[in-house]
Amino acid sequence: MNLDIKGNRLQHLRKYLPSFALGVLVTIFGISSILISQDAKTTRGLQLVEGSQKDTLPSIADIADKLVPTVVSIQTTSYVQSRQPDMFSGDLFEFFMGPNYNRRNPRPDNEEKAVSGGSGVIISSDGEIITNNHVIEGYRGSSGKSEVEVTLTNGKKYKGKILGRDQELDIALIKIETKNLPYAKLGDSDAIRIGQWVVAIGNPFGLDHTVTQGILSARGRKLDTGISSFLQTDAAINRGNSGGPLINLQGEVIGINTAISAQGQNIGFAVPSNSVSKILKVLRSGKPVSRGFLGISPILLDSNYQEALGVAEGVVVGSVEKGRAASNAGLQRLDIITHIDRQAVKTPDELIAIVSSRSAGESVELDIIRDGKKMMIKVTLGDRNLMSQNIPNPSPNEDSTDLRNKSTMDSEKNWGFMVDSLSPALRAKYRIAEDLQGVVVTSVVARSEASELLNPGLVITDVGRNAIKNITDFQNQLQKNPKVLLVYVTDPRTGQRFSVAVPRR
Repeated sequence: MNLDIKGNRLQHLRKYLPSFALGVLVTIFGISSILISQDAKTTRGLQLVEGSQKDTLPSIADIADKLVPTVVSIQTTSYVQSRQPDMFSGDLFEFFMGPNYNRRNPRPDNEEKAVSGGSGVIISSDGEIITNNHVIEGYRGSSGKSEVEVTLTNGKKYKGKILGRDQELDIALIKIETKNLPYAKLGDSDAIRIGQWVVAIGNPFGLDHTVTQGILSARGRKLDTGISSFLQTDAAINRGNSGGPLINLQGEVIGINTAISAQGQNIGFAVPSNSVSKILKVLRSGKPVSRGFLGISPILLDSNYQEALGVAEGVVVGSVEKGRAASNAGLQRLDIITHIDRQAVKTPDELIAIVSSRSAGESVELDIIRDGKKMMIKVTLGDRNLMSQNIPNPSPNEDSTDLRNKSTMDSEKNWGFMVDSLSPALRAKYRIAEDLQGVVVTSVVARSEASELLNPGLVITDVGRNAIKNITDFQNQLQKNPKVLLVYVTDPRTGQRFSVAVPRR
């Protein structure tokens, strides 16, 4: 009896076991589908970034074998006056003959030889060599022309002739008299991407033809030259590498190594090859390199200027020099330059880089925004080489009516600084010229944004686009209650003029 019951139960389980198992599987699959579906929803829109095999680092030895013979060692010899005392030196001699007598009447036998060096790269089979201007410039204070000697990889030495130089870009072209030399090709520096591998070759510390490798760290870096077009690399560059090539993985020169950062390690800079290619023709001619110049002081369009001018992108014209290219074309202070020849500009460095890449006398189209209105101005660029020459400003409108108004005290409360009329006492205190009109900053609140922008002694000549001749004019502008006060100031100590955006406190 019990055996029959157990047998029936066993048959019963065998009958329904497949259905039960199928149900369990369906349930598990359904739960899994729900979980997968939920996970897909949470990850929807995310994209996997996969690495590319295009930039796989090749054998640096192949690049070195190809390019090392094109890199030369350059030695520059110059002569400077010796500072060693002789029988005609000393306080007693200078008492009778005057100070600096020896400098005005140098003795040839007091000259000392000063030797400096660097690197260069051959760019033509007949001996044209690109290097840095500071490599062939010679020792500062030297008398006469420096002597340039070039040494090839085979040890042969040649006298180098300087064909042309560009001091601002720190590039020079020299030539040696020989034929059938191995030479390097100038590549497209705009084509290389940040993060791609590069190789540097040079003669650091006299260690001939040292090869180092790294990546392109950044582009558009600004050095002391004022031009914002330099490449940055972490390939090891040291003194003596100057003038040597920065090379891409195709063995093309994409830069000329020119400087290092003394504050850090493996932060080097190179002149882009495209910048070099643009001036090669001029360097070969021996003529000075002309570079475009607007004659403005560009200012970053920060949040204060954005608030005041109602523009999101572009570069603010902080000041316009009278008689320069921008002034002649009608550009005005507080205009916002958004494009140059349809190329967008967002920072002062970008603007300087674009303008300086053009030649003097070349015309460019500036898209600007003035008082909320879009305009286009055509400018014939001036010569950057002449930017240091002073052009006299027209005489200001002379109006000596300075009415002291105590209500300007609210400028301290609302803006963080105080001004006063240009009285004879304040002109004498801050050494302000008699023909300079406006109001003078007399104090600045320490815990205000104005303290980072203004100093006592600065003269405010304009508020917005309106000229300020006295306290009354200044007060009238404050009564307009702007959120950001745009002032144009002059530093009487240096004569420098610039715009400042002071936010309301």
